[in-house]
Amino acid sequence: MSYAGITLAELLADNEASTAKWQAWFAVNPGALDVPCDIYNSGSVRGFLRHIFAVELRHSQRLVGGEVTAYDAIPIGSLDDLFAIHAQAVRNLRGFLEHASDAALEEDTMIQTVSAGTLHASRRKLFAHVMLHSIRHWAQMTTHLRKHGYATDWAKDFLFSEAMR
Repeated sequence: MSYAGITLAELLADNEASTAKWQAWFAVNPGALDVPCDIYNSGSVRGFLRHIFAVELRHSQRLVGGEVTAYDAIPIGSLDDLFAIHAQAVRNLRGFLEHASDAALEEDTMIQTVSAGTLHASRRKLFAHVMLHSIRHWAQMTTHLRKHGYATDWAKDFLFSEAMR
């Protein structure tokens, strides 16, 4: 039996479009970066962005077989610095998808995580995790910022995504 599904490329396109909206929003609302935030012990929204993008970068590096940057070596930096981390992760993820066969997607990979120790997962699952991790945290970000007086003005559900019809 065959099931229609959402492709990894469609999820990545949605991630890129969503993140671009956030980048534009933070450019207009730079004070929001320094709002205190305790999600993942991030200290501030800026630190929370670092967490979102660090996960994208580190797992994308695993997928392309590159050296994995130490979590603590990823800078918090400016808005441009933070979103440059995301841009590098997207380049890695696109490169992975361009060359990944079905067999490569099913390959087992070892993942040394910051919070859960060593795990094993297929490359397909790891890619999906990166996308879902970001989606969940952007939802948290939306609620957290709204509670601190920073409302956003765009629909964030996948249903409104241009990545898929």
